[in-house]
Amino acid sequence: MEPMWEALFHGLRKVSPIPDEELLAFKELSVATTITKNDHFIRAGDFANSIGFCVSGIFRFYYTTQDGDEFNKSFCSNNDFIASYSSLLINVPSYFSIQALRNSEIITIRYKDFQSLYARHVCWERIGRIVIEQLYVKKEMRERELLLLSAESRYLLFLERYGHMVKHIPQYHIASYLGITPVALSRIRKKLT
Repeated sequence: MEPMWEALFHGLRKVSPIPDEELLAFKELSVATTITKNDHFIRAGDFANSIGFCVSGIFRFYYTTQDGDEFNKSFCSNNDFIASYSSLLINVPSYFSIQALRNSEIITIRYKDFQSLYARHVCWERIGRIVIEQLYVKKEMRERELLLLSAESRYLLFLERYGHMVKHIPQYHIASYLGITPVALSRIRKKLT
């Protein structure tokens, strides 16, 4: 089997046991693709119809104001799911964009096809539930950090979570994620070294 699919199946089996025939059913409904650096998985204002699984690469999730300012809300890399879930679940345009920060390989499945798997085997419902629970916890932790922690503490947590990909993320994107200016980030980095 191709390494891309092996990575996906390994990632899915970390969430829930999945019979081989279910993995094959998933593969038949999915597409492997590459998203080039700076291209988008989805742009704000578009309607989402797919879920992606990042096999390799880095993505940023960001909001854009009416004035064109961008604010990063999250990053993801290998073995992470990427989607605009609110767009998928309530059929509204995506509130944010998802952009590749380097050439990235993903496997996508249309959301309606993934939902059809729920009727095939309980493993798919379990995966759907666990992924959403993980995203909820990630969102709750992020809100807590922005409201209660200092910029320096947020930066240290960023390094703990995303240190493996920090060299691929421009400093201005990191500053945006932390809710500070690039100059403030530079001061924090200087202080810590």
